[in-house]
Formats: sequence, structure tokens, C-alpha cells
Amino acid sequence: MSGISSFLTNFPPFIYFLLSLLEKIPVKLPIPIEKMVSRVSFARTGRHLQRYDNRGFRLVVGCIPYRYRKTKEEEAASTSIDEEIEVLVISAQNGKGMLFPKGGWEKDESMEEAAIRETLEEAGVLGNIEGKLGKWCYKSKRQSIFHEGHMFPLLVKQELDRWPEKNIRERKWVTVSKAKQECPHLWMREALEELVRRHMRQQEEVNRVACN
Repeated sequence: MSGISSFLTNFPPFIYFLLSLLEKIPVKLPIPIEKMVSRVSFARTGRHLQRYDNRGFRLVVGCIPYRYRKTKEEEAASTSIDEEIEVLVISAQNGKGMLFPKGGWEKDESMEEAAIRETLEEAGVLGNIEGKLGKWCYKSKRQSIFHEGHMFPLLVKQELDRWPEKNIRERKWVTVSKAKQECPHLWMREALEELVRRHMRQQEEVNRVACN
């Protein structure tokens, strides 16, 4: 990767570890690795770049990290490609429930870049971001201000052993039903339901094509 030497001179040793690890990932990322790494939380402070809409709503973006896993029946029989979704949830900073990674969308990045950055910062995973699930307006319980949240699915390809918020967040893979039980935010649960509907439509289309 070109320009790494000059890039590394301006960042702490952790960046070197993270960048060297990312270089080994055989996944085609939607944005350059250097650009993504430079956006992690310890390199960005304050909210002077935070985006707001014309109503004064803070714009927030995030991802539902997911993966496919084979059912026990399939593992035993090995006769079908029937798969189900697992999602990655992280602990809330206040310790109340589990949620999906999200944070402020800033002026110097696209919505997708912000979603990828927040997912790397809070959950330590990388993967393929997909089409937006929708947008939701909600009121922050901590700050009593309104937000407009946008969520994307992210098919996880790589889990990092170290990431910026490792020491303050727990992450775990759970079933969709478990995520709905543990997530306290209605708008995130609705985004998860949309992901499940999308997955079901895709499976129906695959089955329809296979039957023709």
C-alpha cells in the first residue's frame, strides 16, 4: 500500500498494528484502508463536523453486523444450503442492554463511510456494507434531543482482536430473537426486522429460481 510510511508517522503505535492487520485481510473494502483507519475515534475528537438536518436533528448512522450460520440439521445432513442469520451486538455504555454500533455522521465522510467507521470503532469488525435498511427519528434519552438514524446491514468478513472501544464494550453473536430481547431501542429493532424481511425475500427468490 502506497504512502504508508508517511501516514504512520502521524499516528500512535496502535495504528501500525491495526493497519498491518488490515493489509492482510482478503476482503475488498468499499473505501481505502488508510482513509477508514484515519477516521477511528481516537483520531477524531469533538463534534465540530457533526451533521444536522434542517430541523436540527442530529444525523446518526450505524450498521447491523451479521453473518450466516448453518443450522444443526444442515450440519448433520449436509444436504441443503439453508442458512440463518446471527447478528453482532455490543454493550451500551450505560450498561443497559445490547445494541448495534452507531454514531454521528460527520461532514467529511459519506453516510456509508460513517457507518463503517462507527462499526469498526465500537464493534471491531469489517465486512461488506449493503443497501440502507431505512431511517428512523427518535429522541435521545441521555441528551433529550432528536436524532435521525440510518442503518445499514454489514456482512462481516473479519473480526479484529483489538479495536478502539474494546475496553469499554462487550460484543457477542446472538440470534435475531435474542437481539430483539436485549436491544432497548425500538428503532434498532425495527431495522433488524427489515433486515430479516430482506433476507427472507432473497431466500424466497433463490428457492423460486431453483424450482424453475
